[in-house]
Amino acid sequence: MLRLAARQTVSRRGVSTPAVDQAAIKQNAQGLVNKATAFAEPFIYYTRVGLEFFRSVAVHQKIAIPAVDNGINGITGFYSAFRNGAWKKVTLRQTGQLAIEGVKISGFFLAGEMIGRGSVIGYQIHGADNQDADGGH
Repeated sequence: MLRLAARQTVSRRGVSTPAVDQAAIKQNAQGLVNKATAFAEPFIYYTRVGLEFFRSVAVHQKIAIPAVDNGINGITGFYSAFRNGAWKKVTLRQTGQLAIEGVKISGFFLAGEMIGRGSVIGYQIHGADNQDADGGH
């Protein structure tokens, strides 16, 4: 990132020693500060927008942030159900609720993938739309 301009100087003894150009250091540091400040403003803006969006979704959906203890209790209960055979007593309603939650999770995942790709179907591969003379890619 930082490229220091080194120049050779000759000491009193006639030995060549590298000296760092102070102007190059100052210029590189100023460029780094300019990039950081240019990045900070959009980052703060989009972070605030995202937090406000998630806050409004959480209020609308009445979602509460789960406690860590609830997660630990859920995982231990899950493993204990397999050990003592309680998983055999799962009702059809519980299975349906689990399936609905799985669809929600996969939907959020797929929406994130679409946003990341920038398209609904496939990735944008530059140059792939050029076909050969015989019609192939």
